Amino acid sequence: MIKQTLQSVLEAFEHSPRFYVWISALAALIFMAGYALLASLVLSMEILEFSIQIPWATLVSAYIWLVVAGSGLCIINALGIVFGMHRYEMMAKRIIFLSMTSILFGLTYILLHLGRPERVLIYNLISPNFRSAISWMGALYNVYLIVIVIEFWLLIRTDLVERAGRAAGLTKTIFNLLALKKLDEWRMGAVVKDPRLPRIIGTLALVTGVAALTMLGSVFAHIESRVLWYGPYYPIYFLLSALFSGYALLLAVTIITYRANGDDMLPEVKALIFEMAQVLALLLAAGFVLTTFRLITGLYNPVRQEPLMLLLTGPFSLAFWIFEVGLMSVLPVFVLIRAYRKKRLGGVLWSSLMVLTGTFVMRYVFIVAGQIYPNIKEGLPSYLPTVMEVLLIGGVFGAFLLVYTLGEKFLPLKEKGLHQP
Repeated sequence: MIKQTLQSVLEAFEHSPRFYVWISALAALIFMAGYALLASLVLSMEILEFSIQIPWATLVSAYIWLVVAGSGLCIINALGIVFGMHRYEMMAKRIIFLSMTSILFGLTYILLHLGRPERVLIYNLISPNFRSAISWMGALYNVYLIVIVIEFWLLIRTDLVERAGRAAGLTKTIFNLLALKKLDEWRMGAVVKDPRLPRIIGTLALVTGVAALTMLGSVFAHIESRVLWYGPYYPIYFLLSALFSGYALLLAVTIITYRANGDDMLPEVKALIFEMAQVLALLLAAGFVLTTFRLITGLYNPVRQEPLMLLLTGPFSLAFWIFEVGLMSVLPVFVLIRAYRKKRLGGVLWSSLMVLTGTFVMRYVFIVAGQIYPNIKEGLPSYLPTVMEVLLIGGVFGAFLLVYTLGEKFLPLKEKGLHQP
């Protein structure tokens, strides 16, 4: 039985060297991250932070980058399931799985940054602080993960039942357990098969996801002592940036997946890809307008002038102008427009990767620069991510890619036509 199970698992994988090289590279990243994590626990958490004057560093930036993109995918998924834009339902399984995994591994970044992650579970249960935005943010994201797991299970349950019917032995038992086949024998079977249930669960996922996202923005907007963060701007910008980073992640992952597998993309899926490319260009333009408004109004405010100059002409100016303005806002818009007119998926892919890269640097600048002023006015600390920090970030992201790769192999994520069963 064990031999047959292992044989079926091996047959599910590709037999190309390229696939095994990819899996081996991700495993190496995860192994090095495990080494960095063990070293930080045995020696000191200081090996993950170059400057103690900046307690929130690259791990927090990576957390915001991945979690916000996952929250954006939650909103994109609601366009089909909740708001009736049925063409988005073709990609619902991929969108939900990406949202679920990106938020899960994004939360992993912040847990590893704490040094003692087990205390979060203990003290949130025995002494929750209901006045803390961070506490509410964590609680809402946990609720969202539970809801979205249920939503994903509802979407793939039919596929699990079909696979159980074709399988035999232990494999059949596993698929029956995953599909909760026993529910069909009870009254709950009719509830699970109710076509209205995915929309109800999708609405609940949208509400909890948006609430968690705005609470994340409020974590920074409520800190009055950090001038660069404080104010009503960032909860709105977090929502907008979640949308364009979510679209960029979805477009990049979908196109790369089809090219890596050598599959032909359905005409409906390709049309939706180019439609989303147009939406992404519009969102990036809106984000650039909002950033320009923030800079102009901030320069006329004596309190905000100095921290903004850190971005415009100070030590973060190269990162701001090259990555946040150029690579994240201006250049991708032109590439997306050209790719849409020429109907080239390569242009959509490269512009999405540019947006993701620029967004990561934008989150990094936002976190680090926000902690400098007004606490550190003289002797600006030179902060760069340490080697251990880079290994930990790379390993968690490698785990995210590994889970997605395995999900693509074993779960029914591939898009079907609108009229396909």
